[in-house]
Amino acid sequence: MAFVGTDINTITYIRSAAEFDRARMNSFWDTLLSFVLRRPISLLSFNDIVKTLEPVQSTTLGLRDVPVKDIVGSVGRSRGFSRRFLPRFCNPHDKERWRKLYTLAVTGVGVPPVELYKIGSQYFVEDGHHRVSVAKYLGWETIQAQVVEVSALADKPSS
Repeated sequence: MAFVGTDINTITYIRSAAEFDRARMNSFWDTLLSFVLRRPISLLSFNDIVKTLEPVQSTTLGLRDVPVKDIVGSVGRSRGFSRRFLPRFCNPHDKERWRKLYTLAVTGVGVPPVELYKIGSQYFVEDGHHRVSVAKYLGWETIQAQVVEVSALADKPSS
């Protein structure tokens, strides 16, 4: 018979399965409500917005604390998460990734910075979709991010 650890990491990881299922259920309800109200469910697409700005320039802003509420879209995975960054699909790899990040966040270990693009006051995830999902699910105010600001060539980036 295998021994199951009772340390906080193990307990939190076990609980993460129920938390992921709760996040997925909330995503289901978001999808249903969006369908009824005829509103989009997917995240905003960075590529669609950049097309309206062309030509563009980019400026590296570096490591910042970014308000989680201002992260609204994705560079390449706009369909994988709901507008509230809840996971929309349940493949084993994504579920496991979400659960591990949830465990790291809840036990105080923390998560690495995400990589974001900034357009105006909105942020789009290049790398770190699951980290943002967990942060929003847990109600974090901010998350650390490496930020690159993108603006129309005629605009001057903010600092």
